[in-house]
Amino acid sequence: MMTCHDCQELLTDYQRGELTADNDAALFEHISTCPQCRAELDGQTELTATLRAAFSQELDMPASVMASVRQSVHSERRAAFGNALRSWLRPVVLAPAAAGIVLVAGVATYVHNGSTPPRVSAEYLVRQHVVHTLNSQSSDRAWNAYLLTSSTSDDANAKTK
Repeated sequence: MMTCHDCQELLTDYQRGELTADNDAALFEHISTCPQCRAELDGQTELTATLRAAFSQELDMPASVMASVRQSVHSERRAAFGNALRSWLRPVVLAPAAAGIVLVAGVATYVHNGSTPPRVSAEYLVRQHVVHTLNSQSSDRAWNAYLLTSSTSDDANAKTK
């Protein structure tokens, strides 16, 4: 048997037809015998009908009211964009973003520079060979000595031919 407390909790679902067959039958029987629960159901039904009637009619708004609503919506959008831009330009957001950009640029530069092998010229190889073979500490001194000896031997070879 259903109590008044159980009935009060299920009245809205009863009005909408959302109860199971057993609960619907038990609630119908309780409402038939209990005048308080029947009055509560009638009150909720009347309130629902009144609200539906009040909101079913479309109300025409004056053009001035509609224009002011549209204007305020557009001004709020502009203000919202400005606030969003201002929030992105704060140091708390901008500093890490700038650091990330610098880091990405550095990595890209490193990867780009590291991807092509350094070019070694023949002059560099000869200079290093001379430095190592003459056991010279200064590459310029050894290179100059090499040039002096090689130019005289080249001149001598040219004269003998």
